[in-house]
Amino acid sequence: MSAILGRYLDLAAALVGSRRGNVSVMFAVTLIPVVGLVGAALDLSKADQAQAKLQAALDAALLAGVTEPASKAVSEASNVFSANSASTFANGATASFTLNSDGSLSGTATATAPMSFTGMFHAKLVTLTASSKAVPNITGSTVCILLVDPTASQSLLLNSGASISAPNCEIDVRSTASSAAMINSGTTLGVSKICVKSASVTQNGGTSSVVQASCTTISDPIAGTLPTVTVGTCDHNNQVYDDSAVTLNPGVYCGSTNFNGSPTITLNPGLYVICGTMTINSGATIKGSGVTFYYPYMTSSIQFNANVTANLSAPTSGTYSGILMFEPTGLGVSQMAFDCTNGETLTGLLYLPSREVTFNSVSNVSSDQITMVFDTLTINSAKWSFATSTAFASRMQNTASGTASPYLTN
Repeated sequence: MSAILGRYLDLAAALVGSRRGNVSVMFAVTLIPVVGLVGAALDLSKADQAQAKLQAALDAALLAGVTEPASKAVSEASNVFSANSASTFANGATASFTLNSDGSLSGTATATAPMSFTGMFHAKLVTLTASSKAVPNITGSTVCILLVDPTASQSLLLNSGASISAPNCEIDVRSTASSAAMINSGTTLGVSKICVKSASVTQNGGTSSVVQASCTTISDPIAGTLPTVTVGTCDHNNQVYDDSAVTLNPGVYCGSTNFNGSPTITLNPGLYVICGTMTINSGATIKGSGVTFYYPYMTSSIQFNANVTANLSAPTSGTYSGILMFEPTGLGVSQMAFDCTNGETLTGLLYLPSREVTFNSVSNVSSDQITMVFDTLTINSAKWSFATSTAFASRMQNTASGTASPYLTN
């Protein structure tokens, strides 16, 4: 293209110097728009090349970032983009990256490219933009329950009558203590694997092939990635409900909140900040779609007592998408019990890494999508049936025996 432009310019110079009068002048004048078109085409070609380089730098950054742990994904992508774009764009290029709740990584980039010919007409720079998304597409076992205490004995305790039916689920126990997991006789283990970091596992009543000691567990991939909640003033304080039907709205619940009798409790969608304790007593039914519970303190809790029926699901979009229950990092260890529930249908992430959680007798849990992160877990004579939450499944992958093959989607 530049050679063609050069020939046109040489011809124009020759015609301007010609002695054939008006013909040469008129031909030279008519040559100006032709030269303009060729020059503009050259600039357009340069812009296309710069656009391709910007997109390539963004894509490389996304692919590098999405294979990192969640806490490092954005920083890794930013570093790779800066390294790849620094030598290409003299005026600099900027990019921003967002880690999505499904583990994918989105990015947008902006840069400017200098124009040669059109620059004579004040269009000296053209703005370039690029966008893309990388999906991790990781193969490996999906961890549905992660117990994070590194030193607890019996971090996982399954007592007689405990039954788990989750064939695509892996349970990871990060404790390295003696007898880090204890599985007593009379348990049913319908899971793909119980992966225990410690070499010491106690199995009473027989050895199960799904239990593996000295196993490579995942770290907590969700730590530090959940939304930050600012706890405001109390909307409700020390409330007692004796009605047969109760409807609650999102807000900050302080002190002791009690539901007596056998009420039907309906929760409107939104965030429920539980600063104190909320006790659901015998015979009650609690239901809510699109709800999230936040426990800001180690004393914050919801207690489900005997014969409670719970049907609770997390939001499917927005700030708290996929999150049913969660807490901030850095809380002291505390206990949380779910006692004798008539049946729980829970959908979403239960992120409670500071809680020693116990599900007591007849705590029946069923769900299509659930992921649990606790400090420790005890199950007493309970029947569970569930699959891993799709909202966090891509993060909860144990790739020790799998591979990661991310791909791009624009």
